Amino acid sequence: MKSIDIAYAFINMNDASLELTNLKLNKLVYYAQVEALRRNGAPLFDDAIEAWQYGPVEPLVYHTFKQYGRGVVASAPAMCEVDDATKGIIRYVSNTYGRLSAFDLVSLSHRKGSAWELVYRSDMDMPITCDAIRRSADFAGFPGFEGTLERGIQEVCASIPNALKLLEDS
Repeated sequence: MKSIDIAYAFINMNDASLELTNLKLNKLVYYAQVEALRRNGAPLFDDAIEAWQYGPVEPLVYHTFKQYGRGVVASAPAMCEVDDATKGIIRYVSNTYGRLSAFDLVSLSHRKGSAWELVYRSDMDMPITCDAIRRSADFAGFPGFEGTLERGIQEVCASIPNALKLLEDS
């Protein structure tokens, strides 16, 4: 399987509320690879992941969707067959990481001890190997929402329960 197959599965298995931009899609495909390594000890796809300026990127996914720029990826071809285990990983990553903004995902992928942080060089697109992922903080699992926009929204909702409703009604 290729990273683009996983990207297509993310698009086809989720609705527009996930707001899948090229940047966000690349991060979700990366975290699906991490989750597959955690659960199964084997990667979901065998093509390259590289450490670019804004975090892990699967070049095939990036180049397929770059015409969308910063916009939401509108659609994808019918996805290839993915097994139930792969669908489970995609659902988990969508539900866990998909709530985060693209830039929260960039921050998460840049955190101390991440695979990106271990291999990144500003002058070269370094590969992020399965071995690097296994040695990284990413492999430990989802670190939580601390420092993210999602956490800020949660805190506002907790302290001012009707804040979003008031904004919506104004």
